[in-house]
Amino acid sequence: MVVLTFFNHAGGVAKTSTIRDIGYVLAEQGRRVLLIDMDPQANLTKWLGIDEDIELADTVYPAVIGTPDAEGDLDDSNLLLPSPRRVHGLDVIPAHLNIAIIEREILSVFMGVLRLREAVRRLEGYDVVLIDPPPSLGQLSALAVVAADQVVVPLPTNRKGLDGIPTVIKMVREYKKAAPGLRITLFVLTQHDKRTRHDRESHDIISAQLPSIAPISSPLASRPAYYSDAQVEGMPIPVYAPGSDADLEIRQVAAELLTALEGAR
Repeated sequence: MVVLTFFNHAGGVAKTSTIRDIGYVLAEQGRRVLLIDMDPQANLTKWLGIDEDIELADTVYPAVIGTPDAEGDLDDSNLLLPSPRRVHGLDVIPAHLNIAIIEREILSVFMGVLRLREAVRRLEGYDVVLIDPPPSLGQLSALAVVAADQVVVPLPTNRKGLDGIPTVIKMVREYKKAAPGLRITLFVLTQHDKRTRHDRESHDIISAQLPSIAPISSPLASRPAYYSDAQVEGMPIPVYAPGSDADLEIRQVAAELLTALEGAR
């Protein structure tokens, strides 16, 4: 089992749609895939069409903080992830707005940043676990990245993407203090608009500077109509628009991720 966290502290970089779509492709190819939504916004949950009521017990909360006993006190003697939801051939542990309280409660837990890592490693039967943290540098992101074996960095080919690179690299180095084997395995280029000189120049800078740290993927083009409509329908791109250019791009990047994982062994 390999555990990958898709991490970028900036919002709006296509992190959640990328993890959704790559997870779907890996599952379609026969792998047992678990997606873990750790963002209180719960976009991964919604964008997979999970819209029924989600309780705090359905989220990562029991594995990180514990489960209330009969008296209402938290029991943290057996920190386990809940049973996942099944959708589009994927297992999903959903998120809920209330998981934001983990940010506060985990601060009083000794070595709490390791709790999700320990819970994930009790899982059985999965080939790949993909974790979607919030776009922040808070405790939920720390839990998600420290839980990983490797980090995938979604990176838009624009000024926002370029400006965020130093912070992403610095934070992964910081998280390595709690997870020494942690490393970046792939930069996934997103929201690329090859029609603009700015995007082309940003792509050139990324291609020149980042391969010394980790491989970079083929770019995922900016296709607002496809991605927005797929979100509304609660479908991965390969389900919503099979055979489209967007579908083919996702499949190419998924293959590149597998190649990068092989190279990192």
